[in-house]
Amino acid sequence: MDLIMEVRTGRERVTLACHGKLVGGKEAEAFRRNVVLLLGGFQHVDINLSQIRAVDCGGLGSLAAVLGMARDKNCQVRVLHANSIIREQLKLTGLERFLADAPNGSMSLVDAPHVAVA
Repeated sequence: MDLIMEVRTGRERVTLACHGKLVGGKEAEAFRRNVVLLLGGFQHVDINLSQIRAVDCGGLGSLAAVLGMARDKNCQVRVLHANSIIREQLKLTGLERFLADAPNGSMSLVDAPHVAVA
């Protein structure tokens, strides 16, 4: 598998740092499974994509699915440090607007140079 996921937990927020490829198949399914588990235990989830070097429709589909689940569970999700390739894909698929239009800032696309985990 070409996706490594690292979980860092805090008191109220958890960060899932992804490294490698977020592509259809085992990678996309593992990503979706892990985020669903995190949404079951935390109200605030950060997904750090800074180390993702490739994404395809399967990976974007998994991201869209977990964003929808988060919205349904009233969880806050931040997508952190999406590189230019991922940002372009988010724009083309409409996920960028989905993140921007989320009510009450429940979802966002963040490019902060450093985000502390509380």
